[in-house]
Amino acid sequence: MNFDFENPFADYGNIVRGERFIGRKESLKVIENRIIRPNEPGNLAIIGEPRIGKSSLVYKAIMEKKSELVKGNRFPVWLNLATYDKSSIFFRSLVTESLAELENVDKISPRIQQAANKVFQDKMSWTEGYGKIQRYFEKIKNEGLHIIFILDEFDHARYLFKGDISGFQGLRELSYRPEWRVTFVTTSRRSIRDIEMQTQAISTFDGIFYKYYLGMFSDEDKIEYFAKFNSSITSLTCEAKEKIEYYCGGFPYILEMLGYEIIECYREKHRVDIDETVERIKQSLLDQYDRMIDLLKEDKSLNKLLQILFGPIIDILQTDIEQFLKYGLIITLKDDVYQAFSKHFNEYLNIIERYIDIWPLWSETERKLRFVIAEILKGEYGIDWVNKLEKAQVKLKPIFDECKKLQLKEEKTFGNRASKDLLDFTYPRELFSIIFSRWDIFKNIFGKDQNYWNQRAELLSKVRNPLAHNRSQVINDYEKDIAEGYCKEILSALLKF
Repeated sequence: MNFDFENPFADYGNIVRGERFIGRKESLKVIENRIIRPNEPGNLAIIGEPRIGKSSLVYKAIMEKKSELVKGNRFPVWLNLATYDKSSIFFRSLVTESLAELENVDKISPRIQQAANKVFQDKMSWTEGYGKIQRYFEKIKNEGLHIIFILDEFDHARYLFKGDISGFQGLRELSYRPEWRVTFVTTSRRSIRDIEMQTQAISTFDGIFYKYYLGMFSDEDKIEYFAKFNSSITSLTCEAKEKIEYYCGGFPYILEMLGYEIIECYREKHRVDIDETVERIKQSLLDQYDRMIDLLKEDKSLNKLLQILFGPIIDILQTDIEQFLKYGLIITLKDDVYQAFSKHFNEYLNIIERYIDIWPLWSETERKLRFVIAEILKGEYGIDWVNKLEKAQVKLKPIFDECKKLQLKEEKTFGNRASKDLLDFTYPRELFSIIFSRWDIFKNIFGKDQNYWNQRAELLSKVRNPLAHNRSQVINDYEKDIAEGYCKEILSALLKF
């Protein structure tokens, strides 16, 4: 068999173009209807997670149709906002870059050139310089030409225009006024309004955009992705596809990164082993997760995501859920349970959740309960207390078996990031089941009777559950208050230990 084939994912991480581009039919239609088809295109904001494919989508939909657009006197101009450190230089580049595009097709009239020259005169105030930029685009408009600016990495505007409302207002006026109207297509992780809020310079720039959230690959897109392997691997088995789905979900960058390694492993070893291949990219995969976590922390949304997936539910609104669904960070399973975009990322978040105080009082209660249970049972049975207890209390075996299974899986998947404490894999119901199995040695600490604490265990278990069924699992304020009271009561009892 010939293994001298081209890896279709060899350039992963870059803008995907041409035949390398995968799917996104609905997203392409959005750009077609907003930008390509109309004689007067509207502004469009493409919003999504880093490496979700925003730039590739815009490049495919607009830049690859550049010759067609130019024939209709529409000129796409690509600018990466992250390459600018001064707003004045950025605004001048709107002129220089658009002028260069017009020059390429010999569309610069004397009036346009004269207006451009005036923009580059030295020692002008912002107001005077901006006015000349407007006049320049007015001359372009009068010639029947239209500029489409693609502002990639628009999140950088929070630094470029920080504390300066004139930056956003200047862009708005260039697109809002019909005399010199230009079109803006932005790509960003955050909405334009969120970016403006971070600059502390709120304007009405956001109001002139159609917002489109780009999420994960659809099932149709993933079929096209799997077909990319056919040029090198005869076909992927159903088992291999299921494992790829487990690790990647529909995240384009992760799919392409893994796809590249699958084909290279196949070239070297003449077989496909997804788990083995993932080992080769484990650090890169975890680095990607860490970047995502850092951004969620920066936006103060990590706690909300963890609440939805694992509980306890403290301050989740339906709008929070809808926002995560828009980004594709969570998906709704068939039974209306929420999960992260992939099972692997979901398990990673479960590790993160252990070290984040979503609800400090609750976290302290869980940690203290686990510590006291372990110490008392060690005193009773010794270091090997788990095995001895499950032999003595057969009904606990399913609990410990599940904990061991989860611990082993986590260790295999995440290495030294996995927890070594078996009780970390338990929830309140399981913790109290362990306590009740040896109530004779715990009752002096807790006081009261078993029924008394069983009532508390029931409510705390409900509170600890994730937001599993859309709105139905949201707990009431009075239940939160009661749960807090129970936590304080538990901590008070454990002080005796």
